[in-house]
Amino acid sequence: MSNRKQTASLDRGGFTLMEIIIAVAIIAIMAGTIAPMAFKEMIKAREEATVKELKILNLALVAFYEDTGRFPDESEGLSALIADPGLVGWQGPYVGGDRSDPLTEVSTDSFNETYVYDLDPTTNPPGSADLILASSGSDRMLTFGRLNNTWNLASDGDDLLNLVSAGPVNRDKQRFCEDELRAIGSAAGHYYEDHAAFPGGSGDLTDVYLDAGIGSGNFIDPWNTSYVLGQTGGGGSPLVFLVRSFGPNRSNDEGAEDDLTLNISSVPPGRKATLYKLEIAQTVLNNNGSLVLTGAWSSDRPALGLDVAFGADGWGQALQVNVSSRTIFSVGPDGNASLVTDNLPTGVGP
Repeated sequence: MSNRKQTASLDRGGFTLMEIIIAVAIIAIMAGTIAPMAFKEMIKAREEATVKELKILNLALVAFYEDTGRFPDESEGLSALIADPGLVGWQGPYVGGDRSDPLTEVSTDSFNETYVYDLDPTTNPPGSADLILASSGSDRMLTFGRLNNTWNLASDGDDLLNLVSAGPVNRDKQRFCEDELRAIGSAAGHYYEDHAAFPGGSGDLTDVYLDAGIGSGNFIDPWNTSYVLGQTGGGGSPLVFLVRSFGPNRSNDEGAEDDLTLNISSVPPGRKATLYKLEIAQTVLNNNGSLVLTGAWSSDRPALGLDVAFGADGWGQALQVNVSSRTIFSVGPDGNASLVTDNLPTGVGP
C-alpha cells in the first residue's frame, strides 16, 4: 500500500509527453509572433532617431548659413559643421555628440549608413529645397533619387529626406542688408554735402559719417561678401553714387538677379549745400550795396570778405555773379550756366 501511494504522488507531479509537446508549440507560436513585432519596433526606433538627427542637422546647417552666408559645399559636407573650413563668420561647432568620433556621428544615420548631401539639388517639383540631406532608410537603398540627379519627392519608399531651405534666413538677411544700404547711402549723401564729391571708398565714411559696425568697418554684407561702392555720371549729367550687395548667390549680376543696389543722386545733397552757401553769400552782398562788382566771382568773393569755402557750389563748381541783378548763382548740377532751368536761383544766368 505504501509503494502504491508513492507512485501515485510522483505521477501527479510530472508532465506527460503530450503536455510537453503542447508547451513547446505554444512557445514557438509566441516566438513567431513576437520576433517580427520586435524587429518592426527596432526599425521604427532607428527611423525615429534618424528623423530627429536630420532635424538637428537642419537647424545646424541653417545656423551655419546665418553665420557664413552660404551652406557647406559638397566637398566640405557635414564636416564643416564640426571643423572650421576657413570661412569668415564661422562660429561652430554647430552640432556634436558623445561619441569619440563626432564626424562619424554627424555624417551617418541610425542604420550606420552615410547621409547623402546634395547642395543645389534638382527636384520634382522644382525649387523644393536649396539642399537635400537624405538617409536611405532601413533597406539602405535610395528610391527617391540620388546625388546629382533628380529627386522625385512624391516617390514611395522608406527614404528619410530633409529639405533644407535658406529662404527664411535670406528674407531676414535681405531686410538687414537693405537697412545697411540705406545707412551707407545716407552717409555718402552727407559726405557729398561736405566735400562736393562722393567718397572714394569705405574708409572715407567709417567713423565720421558711418558707424564702423557694418562688417566691422570692412563693409561686409550679411552674406559675408564685400559691398561694392562706385559712381556713374558726370560730363554734363549729375553724379550718382551706388552701393551694391551681390545678394544670396554672392555673384555680381550687375544689378540684376538677386543683387541689391541703392543709387544716391548728387542733386539733393549738392542742392542743400548750394542753397546754404548762396543764402549766406547773397546776404553779405546785399549788405554791401556800394561794392562795385567785377562780374568775376573769384575777385568779388574776397572783396566781400567771404573765404574760399564760398568759391564753389555744392557740386564743386565755381559760383558766379550776375552784375546787373547783383545775384550770386550756381550753374546747377549739369554745370552749364546757359541752361538756366536747373540754375540756383532758377532762371538766373550770366
